[in-house]
Amino acid sequence: ASSTETRGAVFSRCNDLMLLVNTYPVPVLASVDGLATAAGCQLVAAAQMAICSDRSKFATPGVNIGLFCSTPGVQLGRAVNRKLAMDMLLTGEPISAQSALVGGLVSRVIEQGKLEEETNRIAELIASKSSPVIKLGLQNF
Repeated sequence: ASSTETRGAVFSRCNDLMLLVNTYPVPVLASVDGLATAAGCQLVAAAQMAICSDRSKFATPGVNIGLFCSTPGVQLGRAVNRKLAMDMLLTGEPISAQSALVGGLVSRVIEQGKLEEETNRIAELIASKSSPVIKLGLQNF
């Protein structure tokens, strides 16, 4: 396959994943321990909840190589305020976990070594709730 076909296939699968996140009948929790860029940042923005370690960073760096992260920018613009989204999209500079929390991109920032434990705890807590109620909440939010 040509590189154009390969890129098209990757973008198509990425689009399918993002659509699935928005229609999945259970909450999607993103967990980040490092750098989430472009589509990774888009996935964090699309998830119903996002938890990250205190060392995590988030970026939409396409502008640094002559591209604009328009697809990630859609979800980013829905998750954070316009000024932060445009800052990320126009500069390509990463933001810290704390800035992501203040800006609304993530739900919680956890100490690095405790991220997996806390993510599992939250997932189990949500799973212990009424499935129909959770599903209704997702549909109505």
